[in-house]
Amino acid sequence: MFLSFQVNEAKNVLKLCDFGNAMFAGKNEITPYLVSRFYRAPEIILGLPYDHPMDIWSVGCCLYELYTGKVLFPGPTNNDMLRLHMELKGPFPKKMLRKGAFTEQHFDQDLNFHATEEDPVTKKSIKRMILNIKPKDISSIIVGSPGEDPKMVANFKDLLEKIFVLDPEKRMTVTQALAHPFITGK
Repeated sequence: MFLSFQVNEAKNVLKLCDFGNAMFAGKNEITPYLVSRFYRAPEIILGLPYDHPMDIWSVGCCLYELYTGKVLFPGPTNNDMLRLHMELKGPFPKKMLRKGAFTEQHFDQDLNFHATEEDPVTKKSIKRMILNIKPKDISSIIVGSPGEDPKMVANFKDLLEKIFVLDPEKRMTVTQALAHPFITGK
């Protein structure tokens, strides 16, 4: 991945560019390893067709990281990434899981999630079914600092809430993001 960023002298403008996976929309190969893992959208991991919504997901990951200095989804594997996605947003829609080319690597035939872990004693890979994953509230992971504009912090939380939608068909679009109050400052 080639990532470039530029900050102006006043430090009030940041330009971020990623030219690592440029392709024509709709002309892509299904692969579970597209995009750097921490910024990888769930549709990629599940083996679903992908398009611009995957970029919106990645932008959300970058925005969170710029604001907090932390990686939002630091999973060491795709399986762990899906677990982290569900811990933030809840279970995946069954419709999505039924269409995924790689769903069976992470879910059983009843679409229950199986976390792949290493047994601490034998060091062998084991699968553990995880039921009833309770999603977090974005407000619990974004805490404003003293002196920050509370309205802007609330708008930032709202923007991330709309970006981190598991179903790419329901995720915020680029046009919607550009018109969002956090981006426009209104």
